[in-house]
This record gives sequence, C-alpha cells and structure tokens, in this order.
Amino acid sequence: MTSNQTFLTPPRDEPPTLPRGKRALRRLPWLIVQLILYLVMFQVYKVARREFIPPDASIAFAHAKSILHFEDKLGLMFELDLQQWVLDRGDWLIYFFNYVYAYYMWGFYAGILFLAFMAPVRYRYMRRAFFLSMAIATPMYLIYPLAPPRFMEDHGWPFVDTLAKYGPNYFSDSGLVPANRYAALPSMHVGWTTFAALCILLACPNRKLGIAIMSFFTILIALTVIITGNHYWMDAVVGWLVIGVAFIINRYIPYPLLVRLGWRKRSASKTQPEAS
Repeated sequence: MTSNQTFLTPPRDEPPTLPRGKRALRRLPWLIVQLILYLVMFQVYKVARREFIPPDASIAFAHAKSILHFEDKLGLMFELDLQQWVLDRGDWLIYFFNYVYAYYMWGFYAGILFLAFMAPVRYRYMRRAFFLSMAIATPMYLIYPLAPPRFMEDHGWPFVDTLAKYGPNYFSDSGLVPANRYAALPSMHVGWTTFAALCILLACPNRKLGIAIMSFFTILIALTVIITGNHYWMDAVVGWLVIGVAFIINRYIPYPLLVRLGWRKRSASKTQPEAS
C-alpha cells in the first residue's frame, strides 16, 4: 500500500488485482449487498427529487428559455441541429441512443461493481464520493427546476421527444417512483455515467485501456442526453461539476471518517496532563 492520496484514491491505496478461487467467491455476496444498497438509494433519491416538482411549471419553462437564449448568445446552441442530424440518419441510430439513455444505469452498476470486485479499498473511497454527489445534486432540482428540450416544441424550439416517439417508454408513470420531469439540471445521467467510467479506470490494470473505456462512455452519454432531447449541454457540464465537487469534498473529509475522528480523540486524551 502507498500513502499518495489523490482525488480518486484513498490515503492508503491498493492497486487493482483480480481475485481468484475462493477469494473471488467470497467477494460475490458482498457485491450483491452493494448492488442492493445502490438500488435502494436510487429510489430514495427519486422520492426526494419528486418532492421538488414545481407547483407552477412555468418557472421550469422560463429557466429553459433562459438556458437556450444564453447558449445562443454564446453561439453554442447546437442541440437542435445535432438531434436533427441523427434523426436524418435513419431510425436505427436514434434507437441506439434511446436504448443507451434508457438502460445507462446497468452500465453504472457494472462499473462500480467492477471496481468493488477488483479494488475494494478504492471502491469504498469512491462509494463515499458517490453519496456526496447525490447529496449535492438533489437540492439543485428545487433551486433551479428546468424543463428539458423535449418539452420546448410549443415554445419555438422543435425538439423531438425521441423516447416517446420511438421508444422505449422510459418515462412511464408505472415505475416504482415516478420521475420529476422538470429536473433537467444537473444531468446526473452524465455525472454518474462519468463516475462509473472513472471506477472502470481505477479498476483496470491496463491504464491505457481504462482511459479509452472511460473516454468512450463519457462522450457517449453526453451525446445521448442531448440527442434524445432530455438535456442541454449545460446540464451535462453541471453534472460533471457536481461529481467534481464531490471528489474535492471527499478528498478533504477525514477517511475513514469514524476511524480518523476516533483516533484524534484518543490522541488528544493521551496528550492531556494527568490530574495531580
């Protein structure tokens, strides 16, 4: 182990290694527990996010118009042209992006569980960063409700709701927890897919291969959320900022938190002079 901590690795790091035999089998039940933890936490996140649906949707549309006008002033309002270019290529391409959007979470689970399997020490550190990102992102939907591009056709921007038109029906109300449809900022589709891609990088013994996989999935999800009409490019940038801030906070909180705090208390008590 080393003590060279970075924003992605703990103070006492351990490089990824492929467990074999009984060691690998013993790790499987723990991976299942981790998967259940994330499944539960995402439902809690959805419940909390749904509480922030604005009673008057007009504020979400006003924010969307502000975003579009701001991007236009920058000369970077390219979302509509990009979506139309993909739609002109044929149905097969938009189906591809729709399915990436609808099932990205399984890629997220695969990425974090791969890290947990290959490098448990690094995984535990990254797990705390993930929960910090969830805590940062959730109240932002209350602070800045935002209508996604797919709702802007009646307001002068003819985006296509590709999931509604082509399928699959990702935004069905039949799910366990219905979605907040005015929670476009930040795009945690982008933020958490990038997080999972970083987990793959940390778990991959071949660094060049890890960088290639991370880059591919990060670019793919950023294009996907724009092409499907679910996010503006600014939503993706804010999603990256959220995980970036989470990594910074995680870096400067004592790790492991309870062990470090307990150690400091014991150290302080030992240095106090005894009563005479």
